[in-house]
Amino acid sequence: MFGYGAHYPTFLAFFLPMMLPALAALATRQSIFYAGMAGGVAVFTLVGMHVGRRFNRNVLDSLRLRFENLDLIERLREETKKAENASLAKSKFLAAASHDLRQPIHALGLFLELIGRGELSATQREMLENARASTGASAEMLNTLLDFSRIEAGVITPQVRPFHLLPLLNKIESELAPLAIEKGLVFRSRETHAAALSDPVLVELILRNLVSNAIRYTERGGVLLACRARGDAVWLEVWDTGIGIPPAQQQEIFRDFHQLGNPERDRTKGLGLGLAIVDGLTRTLKHKLSVKSIPSNGSVFRLALPVSRAAVIADEPKTLPGQAGKLHARVLVIDDDEAVRTGMLKLLVDWGCECTAVESIEDALAAARTNRPDVVISDYRLREQRTGAEAIAALRAECGDQLPALLITGDTAPERLREALASNVPLLHKPVSPDYLYRKMLVILPG
Repeated sequence: MFGYGAHYPTFLAFFLPMMLPALAALATRQSIFYAGMAGGVAVFTLVGMHVGRRFNRNVLDSLRLRFENLDLIERLREETKKAENASLAKSKFLAAASHDLRQPIHALGLFLELIGRGELSATQREMLENARASTGASAEMLNTLLDFSRIEAGVITPQVRPFHLLPLLNKIESELAPLAIEKGLVFRSRETHAAALSDPVLVELILRNLVSNAIRYTERGGVLLACRARGDAVWLEVWDTGIGIPPAQQQEIFRDFHQLGNPERDRTKGLGLGLAIVDGLTRTLKHKLSVKSIPSNGSVFRLALPVSRAAVIADEPKTLPGQAGKLHARVLVIDDDEAVRTGMLKLLVDWGCECTAVESIEDALAAARTNRPDVVISDYRLREQRTGAEAIAALRAECGDQLPALLITGDTAPERLREALASNVPLLHKPVSPDYLYRKMLVILPG
């Protein structure tokens, strides 16, 4: 009966015609018993009307709340779509800017390598090292954007294996301790015999970002890089005596482009992506990361790695250009940037290669018919919306499926990274250091 209370007039139209005749009939009887029953019915009628009214109000409030929630959901969807569009626009802008910046920096690195292989005075050598340092700093910032884009694209596949932690800690110390000393800080790391089961390259990237951040936000005191074995886990810890992190910010610091105490966006304090990269990599590796901090006293970041019980295979020593001599290979370079073609041509000739550099797939096929290459090095993004993957596929159709090849890309857009990796051709990211390019060529060249 009270279900009609959803619409109060309908409830009254049903309830009152049912109760009022009974009330009238009982009231007209000349008996105390019937008078008492009439009073009971009257009370029930009033209570029923009150309950109906309350039920009606509850239904109306519920409907009003539901429509308000629907409106909020719709507004949330609109705001989410706006945020997604803004994020997509940001990613596209970063990818385009990164690609356009990588091209000249990549070419500059090739030319600096060529200059360094010549006869230079002490002053010229010092200027060259300064130029290399500036180029390296630019490359480091671009590589930070690349790491972030690779995480967003989901193209990072961990290569998990057992490895000793001490060489990694020593490498971090040798490369980053000078930055701390330059600021007047004390940098210490503790020796360890522990071995972990993880991806050493990704763990190094995580540690590098954590230690760099610790140095960047510490003005006095020092930084400690420690390792502690506890049960089935090895904890890597980065301690600092820096500015600390307020409790309300201890989750916000892992957001993209979030920085503490840098409203002017001073480039010496980085891009605000370091901890976002750390967070993304620890999620990819499925490791545990924690942070504790006291404002004005410092912070400690802890990364838990599984302990390795298996034997550790030592890494092979790296071969540098000066150690292995000439390559003696016919190399076909495809790149639509003239400066990059020129730099690659001169560098490869200096390595003892016979090199042809072209800018299009058609020119590459014509060159391959004249002089079959031993290896192809192609930029990923070519003119007329064509790709290096297409160029390599066409050359392999012409020269054989086993033709060794390398792809070099300046793209950081997630979809471009996925496309490039899908080609199953080794992928290098601009700016590529000459030493790294040399080692990759040694790997793919026959014999």
